[in-house]
Amino acid sequence: MTGTAIRAVAFDLGGTLEEVTFDDALRLEAAAGLRELLARHGLDPGLDVAGLHAVVARGMQAYRQWREQEEVELPPERVWADYILPDRGLDRERLEAAAEELAFYYESHFFRRSMRPEVPEVLARLQARGLRLAVISNITSRRLVRHCLRSYGIEPYFDPVVSSCVLGWRKPNPRIFLEAARLMGCEPAACAYVGDTVSRDVAGAQRAGYGLAIQIRSFLTALSDTEDDVAQPDAVVNDLSEVVGLVLAHGKRGGP
Repeated sequence: MTGTAIRAVAFDLGGTLEEVTFDDALRLEAAAGLRELLARHGLDPGLDVAGLHAVVARGMQAYRQWREQEEVELPPERVWADYILPDRGLDRERLEAAAEELAFYYESHFFRRSMRPEVPEVLARLQARGLRLAVISNITSRRLVRHCLRSYGIEPYFDPVVSSCVLGWRKPNPRIFLEAARLMGCEPAACAYVGDTVSRDVAGAQRAGYGLAIQIRSFLTALSDTEDDVAQPDAVVNDLSEVVGLVLAHGKRGGP
């Protein structure tokens, strides 16, 4: 049976449009800047740099376990007040007021981010074919996704940009995929999704009824996926340039 032709392509950000890596040395250095940022907001958790690094790591791990079970994303105010720095005697109102800036700092400094070099050409080719383009991202900062797209010079390609911390649902919850399809004016079967994880990207797109789920592996893939993640991508690519042919072929010969 011939599949529905793809009219829209949504991309994950971290691990897909951009390479994302981190290590302990990077995060310890970033913790020093985070300590200074807290001080500028009159927030002193009473920790040296190593202690702050450890507290942030534990808090993020606790939040990660909760959110992945619930498939929910809290706003940064809740993340920082309830999970990252809940027991440090900090004024909650002041902490919540600084939370978006803290979240943006965390997402932009606790990770190395760089755009995959083939991205601009891929987006131009897809747009030239009349395809709608979107980003669907699990993220704890409201500003980070558009900041990255703007810094890479590719923001004009994407409408909409759907972030989990704004919507409140996170991949693999199908709601975030369905919202992107709605905003693009497409039925889910006419949408393709490209991401680096099976557990969040492939599984979520398939649960939402997307016509095509494509995986490109990254540094983050092995950190997110386990042997319990059994969803199978429709295709696995090594370079985003391969996405163009897969998308254009879908629906012509019964899919890729």
